[in-house]
Amino acid sequence: MLATRSISRETAKAKVRPVVKSCPWCCDEIPHEAKKCRSCGEWVVGTSHGIAAMMLRLLGVAWIALSFAIAAGLWFAGQALRGWVWMHSINQQITPRVVDFLIYVVIAIVLLKGLAVAVGFGIMARLAPRRPRWWT
Repeated sequence: MLATRSISRETAKAKVRPVVKSCPWCCDEIPHEAKKCRSCGEWVVGTSHGIAAMMLRLLGVAWIALSFAIAAGLWFAGQALRGWVWMHSINQQITPRVVDFLIYVVIAIVLLKGLAVAVGFGIMARLAPRRPRWWT
């Protein structure tokens, strides 16, 4: 004798999947099994920017860290130069305040340039094409 199991209406409805779903980007109806929308071309599965984008972000962070390290080195070198100028006043127009101003300008240029390059790496990482996570 065969064993049969009765299925309630709620269980039967839960097992039936909808045939179409809505695209989260353009709200067009697409098949439930679709991985990419036929209207807007966006992926409807989990995506990532890939290893190249991750490496660009990492390079941007490393560039910022290097810029701060260089700026700190310039500041310490500037303090030593300031002390030397104060002790060996060769030219009366070059005072420790002038040396401070010049060092701060150079440090600001280094930091701004480092920040600009790091932001550029971040923008390039955002522009990397999105791929499904299973796509290598």
